[in-house]
Amino acid sequence: MKSLATRLAEFKEQGFTVFEGVFDRAQMDRWIARYPDLVERQTPVGAEKPTLWLSSVVEYEPWLMLPAVNNAGILDFAERVLGPFVQLDNLTFMAFPSLPRAEAEGKAGGWHRDIWGWVPPGSDYFAPLACNAITYLQDLTDENGPLRVVVGSHREPVMVPADQRTAPHAREKLIYAKAGDVIFTHCALLHAGTPNMSGKLRYFFSIYYNRSWLRYRDNHSGPNVAKIIQLAREKNDRRLLRLFGVDELVFRRANSGFQVADEEMWDQWIAEDRAVLKA
Repeated sequence: MKSLATRLAEFKEQGFTVFEGVFDRAQMDRWIARYPDLVERQTPVGAEKPTLWLSSVVEYEPWLMLPAVNNAGILDFAERVLGPFVQLDNLTFMAFPSLPRAEAEGKAGGWHRDIWGWVPPGSDYFAPLACNAITYLQDLTDENGPLRVVVGSHREPVMVPADQRTAPHAREKLIYAKAGDVIFTHCALLHAGTPNMSGKLRYFFSIYYNRSWLRYRDNHSGPNVAKIIQLAREKNDRRLLRLFGVDELVFRRANSGFQVADEEMWDQWIAEDRAVLKA
């Protein structure tokens, strides 16, 4: 198993790191089984087409979906990258339908950088404002479509012209993740999916974390997330509170004076948070 330090070095160099086997088959099957019901609940009455791109699913199914966003190993690493400011921007759940082979073969799914990304001005590493914990609920193959990344593009001004954004890239790396793996990406990493032509649905999570002073897109104000927040308060679980938009230390820590290196300061704050956590 890679250490956090090894992963951090890899992330800084490549713009991503892959965590293997984070979620087990039984857990993933429970998520997949609930997908049709969530589609029905999120599709507006009278809509011509169902809503397949699901959002705010923690509010819809809090105890089923909380393990997807609150995995200790992933959050430990997220804090190494973002500092102890990790907030859930959104959990997106999607089942990509299969397309005809003639329509899908030889294409990329649309090259882009994620929200709160930027076109890098040079080769220096800048800590991200946000990260994507991309998770597939089945093994990726050429048929259902691997993830495509341009390695190191979080540190290079690599851009793709509009008319080439669905074409393979000369520098692309194809990632054939296994079911339950998490590909943790920098918001400035250039990447794309691949059209699915397997004849089956391809299930996908985008677990998107941002820094806690930014706005978030999921609904963290509903009654179900409120119950999670209340439990976090009872345990004085600062990390879980931050995850759902409650960071009572953000102004003190974001205005620290900056006389200590960021990662050293983060270590101190992470230790403080763990020290006050109630069993």
